[in-house]
Amino acid sequence: MATCEDFTITLRNSTHGEIKATKFEYKDGSKWKSENMFGADGHQKIEKDHSVSFKRDLEGIGAESTQFRVTYQHHIGGTKWSADKCEVTDTFTALDNGGKMVTLTA
Repeated sequence: MATCEDFTITLRNSTHGEIKATKFEYKDGSKWKSENMFGADGHQKIEKDHSVSFKRDLEGIGAESTQFRVTYQHHIGGTKWSADKCEVTDTFTALDNGGKMVTLTA
């Protein structure tokens, strides 16, 4: 089980408005692993047409095929957010010092 070190994960908001990313997961073999990267409040708000990047060490997927899955919500107005939506990337190989953009579109 190799670790993929210094991997840059970029979340890009290509939706119609502000979103709130609430969960990030990556596939290790047949299992999805959660990666806590949104801090103490447990989410990351991203404005329309903006992106945010995180540099992480991902355990168990160094030089192996994986996928990323991001759960997020649309800002409806005020303090209201939509039901959860999910975006899953294509399969790719995670290499040290690499990077992957997840474009949130729905």
